[in-house]
Amino acid sequence: MRRRTVLSFAAVSVAGLVPLRTAARAEAAEAARALAPGVTLERSTSAGPVRQVLVRLAAGASTRPVLLQQTLSSPRTPAELASAAGAVAAVNGDFFDIDRTGTPDGPVVLDGRAVKASADPQWAVGLEGDGTGWRGRVGRVVLQGSAAVGGRSFPLAALCTRTVPADALVLFGPAWGAGDRSLTTVGGVELEVRGGAVTAVRAPGPVPVPADGGVLVASGTVAAALASTPLGTPVTTDVRVLDDALPPGAGGFAVGARLELVRDGALAPIDGADPTWAALRARSAVGWTAAGDLLLLTVEGGTARSVGVTAVETARRMLDAGALGAVMLDGGGSAQLVARVSGDATVTEAVVPSDGAARPVAHVLALVPAAAGPEPRSVVLRPLTPTGEAVAVFPGLGALLRVVPLSASGAPAAGVPLVQVASGAVAVQDRGADEAGGLRVAVRGLAPGPATLRAVLGAASGSLDVQVLDPVARLGTDRPLVLPAAGSTVDVVVTGRDAGGRTAAVDAADVLVGTDRSVLTAQVLPDGRLRLTAVAGGPSSSWVRLAADGVVADVPAAVGTRAVTVDPLADPSRWTVAGVRADASVRSVDGPALRLAFDFTVRPTEPGTATAALVARVPLPVPRGATGLAVSVRGDGAGGWLRGVVRVDGASRPLTFASRVGATGWQRFVADLPPSAREVLVERLYLAQTSVAARGAGALDLAGLEAQVPPLPSGAGDVSRRSRPRR
Repeated sequence: MRRRTVLSFAAVSVAGLVPLRTAARAEAAEAARALAPGVTLERSTSAGPVRQVLVRLAAGASTRPVLLQQTLSSPRTPAELASAAGAVAAVNGDFFDIDRTGTPDGPVVLDGRAVKASADPQWAVGLEGDGTGWRGRVGRVVLQGSAAVGGRSFPLAALCTRTVPADALVLFGPAWGAGDRSLTTVGGVELEVRGGAVTAVRAPGPVPVPADGGVLVASGTVAAALASTPLGTPVTTDVRVLDDALPPGAGGFAVGARLELVRDGALAPIDGADPTWAALRARSAVGWTAAGDLLLLTVEGGTARSVGVTAVETARRMLDAGALGAVMLDGGGSAQLVARVSGDATVTEAVVPSDGAARPVAHVLALVPAAAGPEPRSVVLRPLTPTGEAVAVFPGLGALLRVVPLSASGAPAAGVPLVQVASGAVAVQDRGADEAGGLRVAVRGLAPGPATLRAVLGAASGSLDVQVLDPVARLGTDRPLVLPAAGSTVDVVVTGRDAGGRTAAVDAADVLVGTDRSVLTAQVLPDGRLRLTAVAGGPSSSWVRLAADGVVADVPAAVGTRAVTVDPLADPSRWTVAGVRADASVRSVDGPALRLAFDFTVRPTEPGTATAALVARVPLPVPRGATGLAVSVRGDGAGGWLRGVVRVDGASRPLTFASRVGATGWQRFVADLPPSAREVLVERLYLAQTSVAARGAGALDLAGLEAQVPPLPSGAGDVSRRSRPRR
């Protein structure tokens, strides 16, 4: 379909998404949870292990899918984008230029209007609804346009691109934002246009695109022709988009579709030899069903609890969910899915990102419920500090709950519910209003056995089952007590365990806490957690004493870290090299250091990330308890993304040392390691280039691979004992 667009340089708004439905479950599946009208979330675990989260939007639901982004050059985390829009769930979108401009790789169409496209055909998936369901369509998006500058006409090579081609002209509209356009071209010139006339001529840079205009960026011979353009020169643009991803007149949206997974209810052709698709890693996908349901899938990867899947396995999982069609979204550390748990005002992570922390992405596919009336329709009771699926307490000790009335959309509603004990031996105490809505109550066990709480607000109600365990026998915390420096804090949940091994959170207000105040101070937080603050700088060790119901525990703590050498990076015989879309070699140089030479130009046009890696011949053990991994790097100015791969408790997991190594001198980079890991092994260090246009050849020197190890006191490991017999 051809759409003729007169580019008005107006601000871009966010629009809607497409369809899906479902089918089979994996080996171990939790019950589906309702997030909003017509929206459910299903978690499942299969052999591998592999964990996945599937969000389903039923056909005809009032909740709508939308594409959310800040600007094309301003990545944000999925939680930031979803929370700002009031979404109940969101999954990451297209692959993007992670270490340079932040721009999505493929085309972007919002409200039926292209805001990013190329004269070279690109595949996209369009998502559009008709009121009864959501439909997806994979097709090409092609820019066919021109710009006239003072009577001279130039073809447009792209609209808001990550890379300006040689001897070409590219139009950047307001959707681009304030991203640095010098990253899109070498040299060149840009013309700022407002009111149909040139208002500035300058080198490409980070000046925001004006909301009432645009910027033309030229390279090579076109730049030479436009460099002396006088201010006030008239400019007109003719932007035409061939868009096969959305039907004529559709008001939906489209994003890049680098890989089709499911076509007409069957597995689409997938190149299993391509390392991008053959590797086990975290994956995200979007799909639709014949019934008009929409599916958002994220498979966790690179974590201790999930190894990830290949592209083919991702396609099979979408087929199992009932997909008629599906496409791959960005994966690895970008594969993220966030959802709003009932009673919460904002979304939280539904999977553990393989980076170990949320990664900003170009955009997200989100589900936004329709506006609902203020009256409560139900009441939810949830623990403030959950330690598992079941809610449990100990006799004589309490745990805090949030009690929140919900509107028809699943969002918190106004009002204060009345909480009562429906059955069982527990007591409830009002702890006042909760900042996120509703109120907080403390539930305290009186005698072992099951109990039920009931909350009522007008016609709305809800209940919660609580298990009173046997008396507490051990105390501890949910994470190591490790603080990086003076003034830093760590917030922990005090946990207990009964003689049978069953665990529960303990309200820190019920715990006596003792510290060496020259090293640490302790504070009970309103949500029942314990906050420790480092007083002195490290490295130093200490103990934190916890006492409750006659049980005493001494928990080790540390401030600061000590450097422990993992490998000096001086002997090349301990390492080999590997390249993806690249040649690589290693040798020793003065420092001492290892020089990783790379050539990313061997496959100059093949899409995908090029990498050059140092691979340990024998994986290198990291001292247990280490919080970070540090390496010194001397770059050559060529840039690139410095990463590593560690094996954490048997699962390979990526680390990010630096999003861009652009300097030429020595620099020290640190990557965080996951807490509480039993075993960490370093497998490789590598340089990655995600931009095809930025691929080059060069070298990187690496030295002094060290672990940052907290100086926990000898005999570390909490020691619990009963200070007095129970009565």
